[in-house]
Amino acid sequence: MTNKKYKEPKLEEMETTINLLYLENILSIYTNNVKLQKRLNKIIGEPRKESTIKGAIVSSVWDISLTDERNKDNIIDTVLKI
Repeated sequence: MTNKKYKEPKLEEMETTINLLYLENILSIYTNNVKLQKRLNKIIGEPRKESTIKGAIVSSVWDISLTDERNKDNIIDTVLKI
């Protein structure tokens, strides 16, 4: 794993969005919270998309298949604890 550089958002701009895509059976997680991004990287692995500004990661998106039971409860617990 490479050493990634993250840009911390202002507290009032910090957000995490969880979408349940029923038709596709996907749990989609978007966040710009650096602590959560690092934890999800460890649990889930690389995100589907990382947005960067001047080489620093500002947000990430993960798509988790709901048909894959791998760590699903652990992932949801991690997101809810932040």
